Amino acid sequence: MTGSKLRLSVAALAFGCFGTIAASPAFAEEPVETAIRNWVTALDASPNWVAGYGEMTYDAGLRAATLKNLTIRSETMSSKLEISFGTIVVTGYNETADGGFSAIEIKADGNRVVFGDIYDMKLASIDVSNIGIPSFANLTFEPTRLFTSIVKAYGVAAKASVERMIASGIEVDQTYQGQKSHASFGNYELVGMGKGQIERMTIGPMVQEMPSPDGLLTMRVDKLEARKYDLDAILDVLDKDRYLNGIGDERWRTAVALETYQNMTMDIPGGKFRVGSFELENFRVRQPKVNFSSFFDTILADPNISEDQLASMALQYVPAMVQTFGFGTIRLSDLDIVAPEIDRFHLGDFHINEMSSDGIGEIGIADLDVAAQDKGSVGAERLAIGGFVFPAMERVVAAAKASQSHIEADPLPLIPTIGYVEAINVDVTQGGKTLGAVDRGRLDLTGYIGPVPTSIALDIRGLNLDLSQIDDKRARDMIAGLGYDRLQADYGFKLAWRDADESVSLDDFKLNLKDIGSIAGEMMLTGLKRSTIEDPKSIESALPSLLFSRAKFVLTDGSIVDRALAMEAKKKNQTPEKFREDLAGALPFTLMLVLKNPGFQAKLVPALQAFIRTPGTVTITAAPSTPVPILAVIEAANNSPRTLPDLLSVDIQTSK
Repeated sequence: MTGSKLRLSVAALAFGCFGTIAASPAFAEEPVETAIRNWVTALDASPNWVAGYGEMTYDAGLRAATLKNLTIRSETMSSKLEISFGTIVVTGYNETADGGFSAIEIKADGNRVVFGDIYDMKLASIDVSNIGIPSFANLTFEPTRLFTSIVKAYGVAAKASVERMIASGIEVDQTYQGQKSHASFGNYELVGMGKGQIERMTIGPMVQEMPSPDGLLTMRVDKLEARKYDLDAILDVLDKDRYLNGIGDERWRTAVALETYQNMTMDIPGGKFRVGSFELENFRVRQPKVNFSSFFDTILADPNISEDQLASMALQYVPAMVQTFGFGTIRLSDLDIVAPEIDRFHLGDFHINEMSSDGIGEIGIADLDVAAQDKGSVGAERLAIGGFVFPAMERVVAAAKASQSHIEADPLPLIPTIGYVEAINVDVTQGGKTLGAVDRGRLDLTGYIGPVPTSIALDIRGLNLDLSQIDDKRARDMIAGLGYDRLQADYGFKLAWRDADESVSLDDFKLNLKDIGSIAGEMMLTGLKRSTIEDPKSIESALPSLLFSRAKFVLTDGSIVDRALAMEAKKKNQTPEKFREDLAGALPFTLMLVLKNPGFQAKLVPALQAFIRTPGTVTITAAPSTPVPILAVIEAANNSPRTLPDLLSVDIQTSK
């Protein structure tokens, strides 16, 4: 049984032993034993229940009524339901003007609930102090509006007040398909219920033992604690009479400030699972525009409702239910798993922030350390993805209606958008060797038009790859010949579209390869219209309007030139200096055959010769006097590459 189910069970039992007293036909100034006797008699006279007790006494000095051996048993249910109490003591009972009652204390010992051969719950004691129960006299249950009636009953119950309630010695035995399980829940405590609020609830330690296909499974939770329940906030959502003019205000209300599970463990045959804590923070609710009570009223009143009618109602009300709930944070801390073939598994943090039907703030993990036998390990300081924005519910409903009418809907407006992806200090190792690692990587996507981001920024730092893992032997041999065993790099760029001039700019492009070299650059295109972004399927038809405006790239040597020349010189049995001069001297003839563009060759040859003789920096710019159509650039690249330098006004400069 989960903590939530247990709280419901305890609350139902506790209020069952004193809450229904409020429905009895008690009269002003009557003693408490008369009210109890009338309640038991009325319950026993109903066609559904049999009720009785052993004896009842009253101590006028203490103003305490004692009821012994109260038993309530169902008469109409297919399986036996029996609720029994060894002793119930009600102290300081007073009827209130509204027909409810209050009591200084209610104690119940030897409590038990049995449902057939399926469920058996024992509670050693229930102790409730300073309790106030409102009158249920004006509450009516309408068979055609059962869900609404339950909500109204919940609204009355939420007006109850309790200073403190403690239930101890909670033991539960369950049987399902011949398999028996046992659970104990320690103590349950409720503190400070009043005005539709509950200050605090705790339960624990909780232990559950259940059979599994592989043996006995044991679960334990040291303590469950919840703070600041707002029952009234939940009623604001469920009770349609609280909707102004029948329309929800869509305003968030905090229903539970914080709920925590501390030190959860699960023992299974051959393994163990442990969680230091699980937290749910700021669970909140809001009124959707349409209240969904009618949906449940109809289903409960007519179990034979047709599938077509059910589907139609679901389309109307289920989106409203989805919009109702959200939370600030779900966090799982200090997860450890012990199992065969796993050397270690530790996850310091898993969290989901700001989740609702509107989107998700972040899904992330931290402090990950996983190692499997003979398969290496994976570690990460942080992995996260966030900034999700979900499509408007109206679009989802419209697409669902179109689907019901066999109309093909455009899927693009239904695609959620993503804000960012981030990784910090991630590494993969095997045999004590780092196969791959990254210090930091982050991708930011903003400025969405539909599902298309108009601003993209990528930043990767400290990328570190083991080059011996390359499959191609020739490539491995060449890399080894250059003296490299690892690739260490930084990489990034910013890509942005501007509506004002319909331009696409590439800025801050960088690729830094340690001991190899670097490339930095920028580029701009124009002519990308908003209509094209709004309809990505039309991107090919937009090519004729795209224009190349300018570009600049700077290449800086980091020793790759010297290494490559030394490797080739060794193959030819030459000194690096001799091979360098031979290569520089052969450039004019070689480029003449390749380029077939004397004008550009006059610029390129001296620049490359200087770079070969003294490696430094090469700057390549392309700045045509008027923007060049992209189709013309593609045509030249495919059919007449030698014309590209003149078409784009390419210039090359070198420096040491």
